Amino acid sequence: MVYITGDIHGDFNRLLELNKFCIKHNLGKNDWIICLGDVGLNYYGKDNINEWRVKTIAADIPANLFCIHGNHERRPSRKDGYRTKEISGDICGKVWHDSHYPNQYFAIDGEVYQILADREILNCLVCGGAYSVDKYYRLERGWNWWPDEQPNEKTKKKIWNITHDPQIDDIDVMLTHTCPFRFIPTELFIGGIDQSTVDQSTEIFFDNIYECYPNDCKPFWYFGHFHGNKYTDDYVMLFDDIIKFGDKVNTNE
Repeated sequence: MVYITGDIHGDFNRLLELNKFCIKHNLGKNDWIICLGDVGLNYYGKDNINEWRVKTIAADIPANLFCIHGNHERRPSRKDGYRTKEISGDICGKVWHDSHYPNQYFAIDGEVYQILADREILNCLVCGGAYSVDKYYRLERGWNWWPDEQPNEKTKKKIWNITHDPQIDDIDVMLTHTCPFRFIPTELFIGGIDQSTVDQSTEIFFDNIYECYPNDCKPFWYFGHFHGNKYTDDYVMLFDDIIKFGDKVNTNE
């Protein structure tokens, strides 16, 4: 089984809720929970005790975590102990992985994953990252901020080529942290922020990707980032809801 949820930000209570959810639904080592960015398992750095605490709590979750990169977290790298590996089962593809935390897997931007949804294999293209609207607030207070928080031009080119190559199978689902520009939930904007200063280049890029598909075969979009839950025929935005991947109905009882 594969489920999906939104931003966790390393919150201990959210991780404990995921644990309870897995127990309630009998999820185990062959099952998955997709996390749509800002999971918070790569925030402090390899040798920081707070990082160890968060990852240790997450390690108690019975299911595997398939984590997409957000904007408020580091990217996995070899210097932090990660290696790339191929995974198979209900999710197939290449990921970053640290063998010390065997249930935690990190998606690679621009990779296509085959994910099982109700006995159907879906081609899912991943691209994490977003602009931090609180960037200067964080910098003023000495909080972590990463200049590579958004996808770079190399990643964008790779995604563009995948979505425009007739030799590559159609993309059924987009799994991203932020969303196409047209889907931005303006009702959830944080008050007091001058939106004219916000870099929306990633959202505009995703909008161009969405636009390149004919209306009858556009990929379905899952994203997080905006700290709200919303269900439509074209996309699902998730924060604290947990739903079955491929469904659009809240199953977080």
